[in-house]
Amino acid sequence: MPESILLSPPPVFFIRSISEQGYTLSTAIADLIDNSLSAGATRIEILLDAHIIPLKIFIADNGGGMTSDDLTENMRFPSADLELDRNNNDLGRFGLGLKTASFSQSRKFTVISRKDSIKYQGRTWDVEYLKDTEDWTLIIEDNKTVTHLIEDYKHVSANFHEHNADFEVNTLVIWEDLYKLEKLLKRNEINDELEDLRSHLGLIFHRFIQKGEVQIRLNNSLIEGFEPFPNHFPGVQTVSENYWQTGDVYIRFQGIILPKRSAAEAKESPSVWVPAGLTLEELQGIYVYRNERLINYGGWFRAIAKSIYLQFGRIRIDITNINDSEFHLNVAKSSLKIPFGLKRAMNEMVNHVAAQAAKEYRERLVSAVIKTGASSKGLSLIVKETGSGGPVLKINGEFELLRRLNSELSSDQSELLHSLVSLLENKLNEIWQGETSTLEINEELSGTIKDKIIKIKKYYEESDYSWEEIRTLLLDSFGRHRNAELFIDSLNIN
Repeated sequence: MPESILLSPPPVFFIRSISEQGYTLSTAIADLIDNSLSAGATRIEILLDAHIIPLKIFIADNGGGMTSDDLTENMRFPSADLELDRNNNDLGRFGLGLKTASFSQSRKFTVISRKDSIKYQGRTWDVEYLKDTEDWTLIIEDNKTVTHLIEDYKHVSANFHEHNADFEVNTLVIWEDLYKLEKLLKRNEINDELEDLRSHLGLIFHRFIQKGEVQIRLNNSLIEGFEPFPNHFPGVQTVSENYWQTGDVYIRFQGIILPKRSAAEAKESPSVWVPAGLTLEELQGIYVYRNERLINYGGWFRAIAKSIYLQFGRIRIDITNINDSEFHLNVAKSSLKIPFGLKRAMNEMVNHVAAQAAKEYRERLVSAVIKTGASSKGLSLIVKETGSGGPVLKINGEFELLRRLNSELSSDQSELLHSLVSLLENKLNEIWQGETSTLEINEELSGTIKDKIIKIKKYYEESDYSWEEIRTLLLDSFGRHRNAELFIDSLNIN
């Protein structure tokens, strides 16, 4: 047998390392709510009284609770084997969530629990105590301490609205030494954190809340669920759902496109399009639900780039905990990777949703700049025209100020004005189309466009601009594609 040595990690160093898993206050509490839901809780309470110093956070639930032995085991790092089969409704993953989430916000946390109405038991991890013992020493709380902590919770609960005297607490988590929250100097900063928490939990657990499976109380009020896929609202376009098979499991995905009016309505409060504190642009992209719990949102997983033009597009994917290894879910449940096969299967839907979302955004821009209902063409500076290449925006030559200016110019001056208008139209359409030129990549340049390019080149040459400066201007104005480049470069006779 080879010589060996036992190397146990120093508890304090280890705890500080694993607690930095990308948690925020919102994602840390969401991780604890996962445990409550997995334990069958129908009511969960999160309480923080910012007037009581030092700060404490209480997270209570009426789930099944734990025996003394189960409680001790669940305080272990980790407390579950990834290789073992789990309940289909289990929202956990590594058996680390309780510990890593708690230590990401606090340096001392206690879990009090009971099962079948047997007396409460308490266990505590305390970093300061671990410094003294220099070993993995879990504190077993005595009855007096447990009773005192439960009374503290009841006192705080009674001081807030939505207190329910009939609420039977089976598990209570207490976070103390809140080293991150205590850095906030003003009470309104703590309140801002709590509002972010309310918005986050209402989005992440909206399916549970809206189905009536759980109530989540945050201080004075119950959290309302926010549905990011409001298919039943007028104007919302839905894309037929599709499936991708992996083994014996089918993964469902479906897309929606929000109406352009949602851009204005999202600025109202409350809004059906965005939860408080978030924007349409932040909420675009792919949403991944795992066992009905929202895991990830706000991006396209590199399928396409995030853009303001795509803020009306959303796609949802539904998976179960059976798919965890394929999606590379991290400890904080804040990061995952979509399997290549699923990404490929979704490609058509992603492109369709992106195209339709961009179209809605362009139509919104048009409605903002085009005068509608005008009694005369002379009142509309910008108009939309549809030709063989599709719709484009034009500066209206009949706009009264422009028409009058043009009528007073000489022939040469009028040509200069037309060249300027042409450059403005190209830029206007580039913005409207969303980072693309109005010209198709392989489209031949028309004779009219070639004449404009030649005239603009001449004007800038007469003003002593270099060829490189002129070439850059022309490419930026008429499109950086092969046909434009070939024609523009052919004009360089030096």
